Amino acid sequence: MLAIISLLLVITISIVITRIATIALTHTGLSKESARFQARSAFTGAGFTTNESESVVNHPIRRRIVLLLMLLGNAGIVTAVSSLILTFVNQSGPQSTFLNIVVLIEVSPRCGD
Repeated sequence: MLAIISLLLVITISIVITRIATIALTHTGLSKESARFQARSAFTGAGFTTNESESVVNHPIRRRIVLLLMLLGNAGIVTAVSSLILTFVNQSGPQSTFLNIVVLIEVSPRCGD
């Protein structure tokens, strides 16, 4: 159960980090929608190449924000995957596996915006 709680904590912290980065990118002059998209794509490592991403890379402050997001995103993904693995490795029987799957399915739709 501790692994599920840590996974949910990692997801919550990830959402907070991308929202803070969205605000920071907005303060550099990007629109809110563009800043949100760029923050999430940098955090997840999606790597979209558009005119918007070129404007992020060509601005020194935006580039620092995106670099930090990429580093934090990689650390978050590793932590989330390891927590998820620990959730399913430390099982005591088939009932606990079913309970963990139900908890993950119930919580996952509520984690997004």
